[in-house]
Amino acid sequence: MISALRKCALTVIVALFIAAFGNLVGALHRLILVAARICCIAQLDTPLVHDLVLLQVVGVYLWLFGWIFVIIERAVATVFTGSYERKCAGYTIPAILCGIVITLSSVSACVSRFRLIDNFDLFAMFVQIAGVVICLLALIAIILYNKTVYQARHDTMMQLRNRYQLDENIRGSRYLIPVAANNVLTKAVYVLLMAYSIYFTDIPIGHDTTHLSHAYDLLFAYERIFFVLALTIRSEKFDHFLKRKKRITNAIHNQETAVSSHFTNLKTLWA
Repeated sequence: MISALRKCALTVIVALFIAAFGNLVGALHRLILVAARICCIAQLDTPLVHDLVLLQVVGVYLWLFGWIFVIIERAVATVFTGSYERKCAGYTIPAILCGIVITLSSVSACVSRFRLIDNFDLFAMFVQIAGVVICLLALIAIILYNKTVYQARHDTMMQLRNRYQLDENIRGSRYLIPVAANNVLTKAVYVLLMAYSIYFTDIPIGHDTTHLSHAYDLLFAYERIFFVLALTIRSEKFDHFLKRKKRITNAIHNQETAVSSHFTNLKTLWA
């Protein structure tokens, strides 16, 4: 049963990996662009800059759809607690998830890059802002619902496997809360920066080439770094690794103390 639950978590891992890969693509885009401008081969408006825009939007959409599907997976695990373990144990769902996210990201990136729909970038920006807020609220609702059901497990005579699934839902959702909260925070700062550009500098969205553009770069760099650090530090394996080293040190110290006391006692007896 535990191994089946770990396979169910594979869907979350795949979705998080896609989101992390999107962040990596965005970071590579900025690195290439900065390096090109340092070498004076990509100034403000060149074909290279326009070509790199596609790389940027692909990274943004991979991160967005990957993160949304992480929350959707947690919601599905909550709604179908009784059958989720049995139906989602395998690699079919993660494979389908990859296909959906890659397809949505590719279509959205092409529409945005080639201007196939008017004002699509503005619509996508609103989707990003609304998406991170809804994801945070959904995670909070998932945690509260699972805790309520888990507290009533004795009254409802719940099966043991369903209790394990509820506990998995609670722990998995709590694991994601810091990232979701930070996403909302960064998007709030992003909105404030855009408001400053529009209302105080009269610069249209996406055309800011002043020092304020560096604030956007720093903000998104912070978001990517926090994403990786938060998920790494809060992971069970990382926590187990730290505690394991501490336990080993304590065990060695206790053994050394025991051996020293043993020989001290022998010396006292033979004295």
